[in-house]
Amino acid sequence: MKRFKPSFSLRNFRRPALLVAILLGFACGPSFDLNEFMSFFMPESATSQPEDSRYFFTPQFYNDPEIAEQYSDSIIVDENITAWASYVRNSLSETQIYKALYREEPEAVSALKAKLERTNSPAVAYLDFAWAADDGQGNPWEPNPTQADSTKLPELLEDARTGYRTTTDAFLKERYAFQAVKLACEIEAYKQAQQLYDQLVKPLSKHTFMSDWALCRRAGATLALGDTAQAIYEFAQVFDRCPSRRKAAETSLRKYGIRFREEAQQFAKTDNERAAVYALCAIQPGQDALEFLKEMVRLTPKSPLIELVMAREINRNEYYFFITDEQYVRNSLSENPDSVRFINRKNESASYFDKLRSFALESAENQALGNASFWYTAAAYLDYIGKDYKAAQSHLDEAVLVPSTNANLKKQITVQRMLLLAAQTETITPETENQLIGYLEEFDTTGNFRLNNAFVSVCKQFATTYRNKTEPKSGWLTGCSRSKTEPVDGPSEAKAYLLTMLTTQAGSDSYFASTTDPNTIEDTVSAATVEQTIAFASQPKTDFDKRLLNLSGLTRDYLSLLLGRRLMMEHQYAKAADAFANVDPKTWANEAFSMYFQQNPFAIKMPQVKTADGSVNFPAEAKENPYTPVQFAKRMAELEQQAKAASGDKAADLYYQLGCGAWNLSWYGNAWLLVKSYWSAGEPPVYDLPSNPVAKQKRIDQLMNTDYYTTAHAKGYFEQSVKAGKTPAITDRSAYMAARCEAHSFSLQRSIEQMRNGYVYEEDSTFVKTMLALRKAKFASAYTNFFKNHRRTAFHKEMIRECAMYKDFLSFGERADQ
Repeated sequence: MKRFKPSFSLRNFRRPALLVAILLGFACGPSFDLNEFMSFFMPESATSQPEDSRYFFTPQFYNDPEIAEQYSDSIIVDENITAWASYVRNSLSETQIYKALYREEPEAVSALKAKLERTNSPAVAYLDFAWAADDGQGNPWEPNPTQADSTKLPELLEDARTGYRTTTDAFLKERYAFQAVKLACEIEAYKQAQQLYDQLVKPLSKHTFMSDWALCRRAGATLALGDTAQAIYEFAQVFDRCPSRRKAAETSLRKYGIRFREEAQQFAKTDNERAAVYALCAIQPGQDALEFLKEMVRLTPKSPLIELVMAREINRNEYYFFITDEQYVRNSLSENPDSVRFINRKNESASYFDKLRSFALESAENQALGNASFWYTAAAYLDYIGKDYKAAQSHLDEAVLVPSTNANLKKQITVQRMLLLAAQTETITPETENQLIGYLEEFDTTGNFRLNNAFVSVCKQFATTYRNKTEPKSGWLTGCSRSKTEPVDGPSEAKAYLLTMLTTQAGSDSYFASTTDPNTIEDTVSAATVEQTIAFASQPKTDFDKRLLNLSGLTRDYLSLLLGRRLMMEHQYAKAADAFANVDPKTWANEAFSMYFQQNPFAIKMPQVKTADGSVNFPAEAKENPYTPVQFAKRMAELEQQAKAASGDKAADLYYQLGCGAWNLSWYGNAWLLVKSYWSAGEPPVYDLPSNPVAKQKRIDQLMNTDYYTTAHAKGYFEQSVKAGKTPAITDRSAYMAARCEAHSFSLQRSIEQMRNGYVYEEDSTFVKTMLALRKAKFASAYTNFFKNHRRTAFHKEMIRECAMYKDFLSFGERADQ
């Protein structure tokens, strides 16, 4: 499942006004495209009807928000509305007729009947009958729909048959025939519905779309009676020739998971009817359709669905080719996904791409098909997937030679050229950069997930190439030698970082799964990389450098703030102070810092302890924050220098202050904003680990070495305080804080173990025993020191009296002794 992201971190991340945006829990964010999966080939590059876009491949049921259609109040003028408008000789608008026929709005109904009453009373009689027959059949999402009186349906069926016999108006006769078939279906008299179609509809001298409406009902009856093959044939004819029932015919197969049956073709009488069966079945999910597509090309090469089916097959195979086993199980619409079937199909995806490529090349030469540009583009993409980059380039060159008015096809060609540039580049030259920046500027902002996939993929590939620079091969033995890897220079590292930042896709209103979370980049980039980026940004040398910086939207203020945070995370306080000093002072007064950096970063609530002479040690720090980030970082650097030069209680006090400052720079403290741009109650992020065992363990190791969650650095300061101190009141307090830091490391490890054990309930008795043993073995040294050596003191007594949580803290030692 996709994680929700706050709007600032996606759409507006690169805007200077939101440099220090904060995440506290979950927030509403950009929209999601539920149809998204890893794909680079746009189905829009195929020539197809706009309304057929719902048949593009998707992991969902349809490629459009089907439920939203049910709520729509928009007026849709279908064939029936147009026919009635013509019937009344356009004396009423199509909107008025829509409101009368489908909404039964009194004013519109009166207007329509008034036009007919004086000259065509049979038409008025039919309308009254039709409204009665359709009563309660409106919007199924209405909260309180009027239900039709089913006891009247048989009587209405007889009225339909009577109306059919008595009318001489062909327009009305065909409608009475349809109503008869429909009403028979509604009373579940399916055999009668078939007979009525044959008796009433077939003999008509002229057939319009209304006869196809009746055929759609007959097909439903045929399916209900168990004759699936004939139902497929009948639905296919409706799908092929009746736009207003196209959707209903196709859905009738999809919702029941009906696939192609060869027996359906025995009912077909013409090539067009046979092709219609192949076309309807080709767009059904859960099957490969290349063989159906070949038949469509053979029978009806001008079918408007041919290119769509080809694009659908490419996209469907991409789904299996790119997705992992875990992603398939997690994203499956089924409660019990067939992982074995998925794995088998995934293993066939490479060979199926080869089959599609051969077909695309054949089709490009097929004069009957036309639009060779699409077929060469498809072949070039399949070349790219197969890593035959030379052929891909050649076929793209052929594609552009064929004129096309499809803007999406032209965009697809450009996307593929961008992908090829990334795939073929080993050594980055100025010419390469000039090509790259044009592509990046074109596709930086997009609402299309496939374009975003390509953009992000190319940015990542070039970032990797910059970080793995190779020395160009030269000399007459060039073909026999390998390029040598060069050390990464500052500008190359900066470019790699900027390209990585572009993968946050800040310009889009939609959130895409391939988009990188900018917080992840912030949390993992090294201070050295940020320093190199600042140096690069201060003196861009080429047009590419300037355009890349402009595209990233990163300002010196943002980079200086990020550098300060990374240095604070690395506890390089003096350097961090210098970095913070380069940030506009107005930043410290903005909403983020005014809300979340208001407490003294050296303050940790602790009881006051009185000595024998009545003096008071360790008064609580003032709650108000007297420090700016620059001042706090400088103070931490000063304390380090002073502590190294001091000894005894003086050194102990200095190290204690350092420990408090380092503690507050963690997830548990009040100065977290100086190391991160966000804070979340959902941290640490142990529930979003990679599925690959090696990658998962690497991520776990990284977490266990993340001081922000373990407070290990603060623990080191507190332990130095204990070691240097002579007065029990000082050492007690520092030993207690060291034990609390140790408990943070254990808490992180326990969360990881919960995840490893299938998210076991933390109070599960077996899990509790296991964790107790783990803590005693690996996370109890500081606690044991405090428990055994610091409990017979004034500090201990004050903590018992003042701190309700202290007894819970001591309970581990009591359990450990048992």
